[in-house]
Amino acid sequence: MKILKSFKCAAKGAIYTIKNEKNMRIHTVISFYVLIFSFFFHLSFVKYAVLFLTISSVLTLEMINTSIEAIIDMCSSEYNSVAKIAKDIAAGAVMISSIVAVIIGVMIFGDFDAYIDMWAFFRYHKILFILLIFSIFPSLLYVKSGPTEIKHKTISVIKLLKKHIDI
Repeated sequence: MKILKSFKCAAKGAIYTIKNEKNMRIHTVISFYVLIFSFFFHLSFVKYAVLFLTISSVLTLEMINTSIEAIIDMCSSEYNSVAKIAKDIAAGAVMISSIVAVIIGVMIFGDFDAYIDMWAFFRYHKILFILLIFSIFPSLLYVKSGPTEIKHKTISVIKLLKKHIDI
């Protein structure tokens, strides 16, 4: 039972970060598209392992950065130069991890023949290409607003529609 409670608390922490941190939402969207496009590259098991480790390191460091910021905000309500240094260091760790992730991505996805295959696939499956292009809009909305704000706006629109439909 204790382990289930631990997993539940961990999930709450991950969900909190996604709901409240724009940078975490940016990382999750990029990770989603990277994983989708990875299928075109016929990656080996080892390359997938490196890809998942890279993605998880960026997401994990973003969560650690968020927790450090929360602890500092809890301990210090006024400006504190040492607190700023701690926050900057935590953010720097995420930045370095993200830069390394891009470098690893370039190394893994350097097979230019796969890009030609991808282009041919989307030329043949135009509807999937259109869906891919249109998926950018909800992704940007997710990054900008977050799931909570999207939920509230959706509920407001539904209530407004119900009000006008019932008239």
